[in-house]
Amino acid sequence: MKIVAHRGYSSRYPENSLAAFERAIEAGAHWVETDVRTSADGVLVCWHDPDLARVTGVATEIARTPAADLSAIQLPGGAHIHRFAEVLACVRGRVPLMLDVKLDDDAARAAILREVDEAGMSEQVLYGVRSAQHADALQAAGARCARLAMPAQPEALDAFPQAGLRGARLWEDQVDDAAIARIRGRGLEVWVTAGVRARGEAPGYVTQERLAALAARGVDAVLVNDVGLAAARLRQSSQEGT
Repeated sequence: MKIVAHRGYSSRYPENSLAAFERAIEAGAHWVETDVRTSADGVLVCWHDPDLARVTGVATEIARTPAADLSAIQLPGGAHIHRFAEVLACVRGRVPLMLDVKLDDDAARAAILREVDEAGMSEQVLYGVRSAQHADALQAAGARCARLAMPAQPEALDAFPQAGLRGARLWEDQVDDAAIARIRGRGLEVWVTAGVRARGEAPGYVTQERLAALAARGVDAVLVNDVGLAAARLRQSSQEGT
C-alpha cells in the first residue's frame, strides 16, 4: 500500500508548504498530494480552502487576492502559500504528485495542464477529478497525465469515462466490499482518504490499526497526514510478512 502525503506531512508541518512536502519525502511518502486553486490574477497556487479563515482567522479569499499578495502573507509556522510551479519543482524526479483540483473551468484546466507539461511531469502527476464532466473535459483537452476519479459517492463512479483513469478515491468511511468491487470491476486502483467524517476527524487522520485494516482489504494507496506513522506501520507489516 502506497503512502500519499495529504497536503504533505501535514500533521507536523504547515499544510501545503514546501517544508511539509520535503519532510514527507524524507519520511518515506510514496506520493505527495496538494490542492490547486487560482489567484485573482490567474496564477495557480496550492491551497485547500477557498480562503485563509481556518488557518489565519482572516477570511482572505484566494480567488480575490493577487498571487504576490498571497505569497507575502505570513502563515503560522513561518509558512507561505506556494505557487503550483514551486511545488512541481519541489517534487520533480523524487516522488509523483497527486492533485486535488478545486477548479473546473477551461482556463484553470488549461493552465494546470500547461504547467505540468512545461515541468516535464505529465507521467508523474495524477489529476484528481470530482465529476464525470470534468474528466470528459480533461480528455477533450488532450490531458496526458492520468486521472483519479473522486466521486462524492462510490456509485457515481459508473458515470466516469474509462479513458485516462488510473484509480478511484473513497473516503475511509465509504470503504466496504461493494465499493471496492465497483472500483476493481473497472480495472482501477483503490485510493482512500483516511478520516472518518461522522466522527469529525480531519481528512487524513488515521491510526496504525486502521492502516492495517485498509492494507488487509487490498487498498492501493491511502492519503494520510502523519507520514511517519504510516511509514512505521508499513515497516512493521513488512517485518511481520503481512
